[in-house]
Amino acid sequence: MQLIDSHAHLTDPAFNADRDTLIQNLPQSGICACAEIGCAPNEWDDTLALAARYEHFIYAVLGIHPEYAAQCGEKELSRFKQLLAGPRVKAVGEIGLDYTCLEEAGKEVQQQIFSQMITCANEFHKPLVLHIRRAAEDFSPYEDTFALLKQYGLPSLLVPGVLHCFCAQYEQARQALDNGLLLGINGCFTYKKNEYIREAVKKAGLDKLVLETDCPYLSPQGKRGQRNDPSNIPLIAQFVADYLDRPVEEVAEITTQNAKKLYEIP
Repeated sequence: MQLIDSHAHLTDPAFNADRDTLIQNLPQSGICACAEIGCAPNEWDDTLALAARYEHFIYAVLGIHPEYAAQCGEKELSRFKQLLAGPRVKAVGEIGLDYTCLEEAGKEVQQQIFSQMITCANEFHKPLVLHIRRAAEDFSPYEDTFALLKQYGLPSLLVPGVLHCFCAQYEQARQALDNGLLLGINGCFTYKKNEYIREAVKKAGLDKLVLETDCPYLSPQGKRGQRNDPSNIPLIAQFVADYLDRPVEEVAEITTQNAKKLYEIP
């Protein structure tokens, strides 16, 4: 049974003490690939270096997280385009809108950088890895995100992108699916209070899912409070299988194939 972690942050300082040992042991957990996300200009080089060190196992995704939108000027955007032209960058992300961090970057700045990221993805034919985060019951960042995607256009790809860390209701899932996006399922799916997420995912269907950790954050139920890492993907797969009443082997096969199509992994 092979599994892919479609969204990890292995260059995070939380892994400084044992990064290489951890990565080298991941195949023993059934992990056959990881997508490493570099979501700020000062993360891009480390992300590319890790992907180069573990070629054919770690795949680089670069972007500007909305929290860091104010850090992206003309110089950073120019360099970003240079990096996208290279063969190692599989997608643009994580990008989007996050209205819980407006002190770091206001709505106008976030929307401007997000629009530029969409344009870059289209120019270089890369899929999108979307980050959308809401405050309480305010779903406006989803509405604004889908409006900008409509305005600037999704990449014309077999899989135009993924809504990472899906933590919303079926209405938001449906909007994502209508745009050809996959849903990224992680530890949030396993938390007892999140029945609304599980119900939305069940309606969306297994064929629209990829699995992720978003490590070192969001450890699955039973490991909360501990550092998360890609070896927990089998736990998330089992939670999904149990809830959807499907064999875990089927969950692994479908989500792995979806991730391979998303990132064009051989």
